[in-house]
Amino acid sequence: AFTGCGNAPKNAENEKNAKPATTEQVKPTNNTKGQKALGALKPEQALEYMKKTKDLVIIDVAPSKAYDKGHFIGAISIPVEVLSIEEEEKRYKELIPAGKPVLVHCRKSIYAPAAYRRIIELRPDIPEISYINGAPLLNQYNDWKASRSS
Repeated sequence: AFTGCGNAPKNAENEKNAKPATTEQVKPTNNTKGQKALGALKPEQALEYMKKTKDLVIIDVAPSKAYDKGHFIGAISIPVEVLSIEEEEKRYKELIPAGKPVLVHCRKSIYAPAAYRRIIELRPDIPEISYINGAPLLNQYNDWKASRSS
């Protein structure tokens, strides 16, 4: 499987199918169900959004190895590269709580745009959704989050 969000070697088949984040940006939209799809946020914008958004659910779609190396405090891991389409959809439906804003990310925005679009399709009960277009600011957010808990 392609591991653009991790450190494993890439293979030629997946490399040719992968799109860089710059061509994969999804623009903000409001769908007919009232869901606010914010689209791509730069890492700095995402950090500010994360700090101000109440009840935010963070979905990490990076490979498990990358998640284990470091992740946002409280993030839900859904490592899409190793999941079948059916299992991925099942996890989006079962693990993401309804009625809360969602932020999707991986490490290099390889998987996040597609996961963002798929969650929009599957979960109209999510009022607001966005994704990080770029390397997430893990340490900055985690330091901020930890300082709020103490």
